[in-house]
Amino acid sequence: MKKKLCLFLLLAISFSIFAAEKKIEPTTAKDIADYALTKIIDQIEKPCAPYVQDGYLIFTADKSARFVGIAFDYENFRIVHPFQRLSHYEADGVPVDSVLFYVTTYPKDIDKVSYKLIIDGLWTTDPLNKERFFDKTTNSMLSVVAVEKPAPVTEKHNNGFVRFVYYGASGQSIRLGGTFNNWDSYMYELTEISPGIYQIYLPLPPGTYYYNFYNGINALLDMKNSDRAYTVDGRTASIIKVE
Repeated sequence: MKKKLCLFLLLAISFSIFAAEKKIEPTTAKDIADYALTKIIDQIEKPCAPYVQDGYLIFTADKSARFVGIAFDYENFRIVHPFQRLSHYEADGVPVDSVLFYVTTYPKDIDKVSYKLIIDGLWTTDPLNKERFFDKTTNSMLSVVAVEKPAPVTEKHNNGFVRFVYYGASGQSIRLGGTFNNWDSYMYELTEISPGIYQIYLPLPPGTYYYNFYNGINALLDMKNSDRAYTVDGRTASIIKVE
């Protein structure tokens, strides 16, 4: 009886450990993004001109201000985003300094961001940014910062369309086929938007789709998309997930 009881307890403990391990979720894209953002914020030390880091735009302001907000041209200056205060501490936990900051992403199809600040109730340009210009639309001075315009890749856009992008030699006839059109490789032809970069927009409902680009009879993978798999008929195809 004791042996059976010990065996039961051992099995119960083993099952509990196994169940606990099964509950551990893999790191998600959101977790990775949150970690990257936290790392960026931790590196802010003092007020400086705005800068771009890992796809984020970082603004800072002097700690003496009671309130700092920022408004952007791509939002038509309709939203004021408040800065936060980042405090720096000694090893014993005593605060020694602080800096105001705001970190944000920005639209992928632009190469500069115009903005203005509101500091303690007064609209102004960014005193830490020397780049500014007079905007006739708002009849005011605006600060401006250049941002990195990322190279286009295959991805879903907020308008319900998916942009497919192919990179190759200039002057080719590049087509697209996939599970969304029964692999008809002559239905959609991409447009060369700049030398060697081809794209096409397709409206696709939520789902997982397999696709390839085509040049003549040759099926080509999307080399900018690492998500790929073998299809049931043995071909290698790229994958796009529309959520």
